[in-house]
Amino acid sequence: MVNSATTLGVFKKFDEGLKSGTDSWQEVISDDVQFIGPAAQVKGKKDFIELNMSFAPMIKGSTLKEIVSNEDWVITQVEFNVSTPSGKVITLDMSEWYRIADGKIQSVKVFYDAEEFRKEMSANH
Repeated sequence: MVNSATTLGVFKKFDEGLKSGTDSWQEVISDDVQFIGPAAQVKGKKDFIELNMSFAPMIKGSTLKEIVSNEDWVITQVEFNVSTPSGKVITLDMSEWYRIADGKIQSVKVFYDAEEFRKEMSANH
């Protein structure tokens, strides 16, 4: 059984690695990770990495509002400031659910109101 300190440690390694701009966050992703969100759904480490690499440059800042963890889950509420292709910055208030087992992130479910994000992204295509 993985204790919550280890589960939270896996999440922190992922989060800090993403913010550092290095590839270190990829070490804590399982090979068959599943991502489910309003704007994308992917399965597998390669596709998950590609998704994160395409979204990360758009993030102009974030504020962690809440974090809860137990033996299997880390749940966060984060406000992301996201730059759209038009240069407009919008704020996305996200709830992220990370399922962690065997020292790796197994799945990520992201919940947010995607309406403004979709409008901004489609206006520029």
